Amino acid sequence: MDDLSSLDNLSKLGTHLFAHEINRRQFGKGAVAAGLLPLSLFGWGDKPTHECPMQTIREKRFDTLVAIMAAQIDSLWCGRCGDNACQVANDVLRYADHLPYRMQLGMSVALLWLDVYSVKHTAKRLKHHAPEGVRRLLNQGETQRCAGAPPLILWDDDHLLHMAVSGLSMLGRLVIHSRSPARELIGLGWSKKCEQVSSLVSLPAPPLADLNQHYDVVIIGSGAGGATAATRLTAQGRKVLILDYGDFVSPDALVQRIEDSDGNVRLAPPRSDEVLMRLYKDAGGQISGGLGNVDSKLDLVLPHRRKKIPPRQTINVCQAKVFGGGPYVNNAIHLPISREVYESKWAGRQPTGLGYDQLALLMDGINAELGVNTTVTETQVSDRSMRFAEGCKELGEDVQPLPVAMRLHCSGCGSDNSVDSFGDHIGGLHPYAPTGANSFLVQAMHNPEPARVSYRTEAKHLRVESDSVGQPIVTGVDVTRVEDDGCRTRTTVTADQYVVAAGIGPTTRLIAQGLKSGGYRNRHLGKRFTANVGTAVYAMFDKPIWPSDSDRPEPGVTQCFLVDRRMVEKDGRVVEEPALENWFHFPGTVALALTGWFKEFACTMRRFNHLSMAGIVVPTQVRKCNSIDDCGKVNISLDCDEFEILLLGMQRIARIYFAAAKPDDGVTLHLPTKAMLLRGGRPLRIRDMDDLEWAIRQIRRRGPAFVNLLTTHGQGGASIGDVVDPTTFQVKTDGGQHVSNLTVADASLFPAGCEINPQLTLKALATIAAEQVIQRTA
Repeated sequence: MDDLSSLDNLSKLGTHLFAHEINRRQFGKGAVAAGLLPLSLFGWGDKPTHECPMQTIREKRFDTLVAIMAAQIDSLWCGRCGDNACQVANDVLRYADHLPYRMQLGMSVALLWLDVYSVKHTAKRLKHHAPEGVRRLLNQGETQRCAGAPPLILWDDDHLLHMAVSGLSMLGRLVIHSRSPARELIGLGWSKKCEQVSSLVSLPAPPLADLNQHYDVVIIGSGAGGATAATRLTAQGRKVLILDYGDFVSPDALVQRIEDSDGNVRLAPPRSDEVLMRLYKDAGGQISGGLGNVDSKLDLVLPHRRKKIPPRQTINVCQAKVFGGGPYVNNAIHLPISREVYESKWAGRQPTGLGYDQLALLMDGINAELGVNTTVTETQVSDRSMRFAEGCKELGEDVQPLPVAMRLHCSGCGSDNSVDSFGDHIGGLHPYAPTGANSFLVQAMHNPEPARVSYRTEAKHLRVESDSVGQPIVTGVDVTRVEDDGCRTRTTVTADQYVVAAGIGPTTRLIAQGLKSGGYRNRHLGKRFTANVGTAVYAMFDKPIWPSDSDRPEPGVTQCFLVDRRMVEKDGRVVEEPALENWFHFPGTVALALTGWFKEFACTMRRFNHLSMAGIVVPTQVRKCNSIDDCGKVNISLDCDEFEILLLGMQRIARIYFAAAKPDDGVTLHLPTKAMLLRGGRPLRIRDMDDLEWAIRQIRRRGPAFVNLLTTHGQGGASIGDVVDPTTFQVKTDGGQHVSNLTVADASLFPAGCEINPQLTLKALATIAAEQVIQRTA
């Protein structure tokens, strides 16, 4: 979806920054030969001088941020002031308030650095430049250089300086294209039905549960695993409490309402920046990888040493942070794990007695409960998605409709990994259907013994102790809840049984720290972590795709086609081409992924209605370097073989879109690189396979650190067999003891990747876990 790693990496530069203002004299005293940051700006203590980077930006660097926003706005509107740069900058800071501290610090450092850079090359601060001057100074090749102009800021020459500009530009792109002026400029629209206020669904927030009661079962997490366990347990009459650190967000809460001059109101898609702030952990800024350890601060300050610091691979780990978890935001895809993966890569670590045939029956039953179908993906297809399907058919690629948990009357408005404002997805939250299919979360809240819920409630610590016979047992979970009035309640919740389904990272942290507090450990915790890592290729056709004269919905089901992975012969050897899916994102999140800072980016975004896009899915394999630490920090990367599979995916998508082009309607491809590719000193235009092959060679030379990567499908960390007993689903210790009342029921269970969307596999495992808890509470 997005790549926020630039800000995360830059935080390393600012750990010891002083905060005094820059002036020419200070710069002259402190600057080193080629000038990264004045030496006088570095302190040498153990703590940052400023503990609130956002306050520093607001007080000292706001004008610098405004100057960069103004340059982006000027580019998008071709010299006109189409939006207010000061308001945009304030919205950027509002979004940044939700980012992790390290990214906020990275943002502050970047603004300071670019001011220094401006003084060095132009003898004046960035805020004193007109938009054209800002673009001339912060130039990665979009603007032709004139004699005496500052040097180009190139990834290959100084990737840290490049990241400083990229991180700030990214924030500007996200916010500008989340706001109405840019959306109107590029022609963003919905199908007519989606614009009607009467199509909205609204849900009142359920009452917060009493945390002082004793429950049969406490479930930590309301996503796919937690909700599945909850509906199974409540169906059997168990008194269940669901805790989730995300807030309750009604389906209609984020949709935009636009009033015309006659007072009529129409709807528009939710703002992308608000979606990330309200629905995702760290506002979508959870990063694996980064700058790494630097031996000396002089490595950062001295240009000849700084430029020797190699770029490191980063992957954006996207996790929902909302009551309803992943099913609230995802596209409801339900694909079964394959027999091959289950019987080979999971061999010896499957649930006891569960052969693939039994698992398949269980998955089929879940699909029937949720109304999973392909009818919706076959009928609610947008013209954008059809370009992908048409290219597949031209090449003879086997393109299949995705099975999704969506109602047959789906309006085809799409949720863009954000929120379904119309109640079509049977995922997280939607109106209860007494005679129809419901999500497991909604069903659990409406069973005869309804689940009690407590959102805005973070599970801080599992209290693990030894019982009277020396066996480990959980005696309570310490929680902090933000009440409706903003006050915080801290208490310990008790139950007979505890189910951890908080998602990769939080689940590992809770178990690791809980075991440690009781004098136990499991050395396998955090290991066997895998993920489906993805990226996207963007296809801009010469002619607009939408509006069109067809009656297809816009944007339709946002992921509706799958091209499965396959083995092919290439250069005399057999290689694997990865699975592909068509994707759709609204302008704000598309804007995050493109590489231009100003002119090139603006020209692309003005052609948003020419856009079709497809994503690549590369499963990582079990490796020691892919892990989760005891604090829940995720470490994931692609190895060389997986990176090659990713490149083969880019080539496969390119062939599909070039096949979809017509003599009078060609296509230009945009690849997910962290910097523009220059060919002959000009931005590369990928119009055929020769151009694409040249680009692939350039990307391969730079490695996976040069590509925007993300995952929404983390799996493992508390795997069956090593951490969780395959029969009882109880957590184990190194000594072979079982924590008698602690069960795991989320994707942390996976002993290896399922190599496909994990939602259906997870719900099957959570069902088995719940059955074990039911037996223990009989």
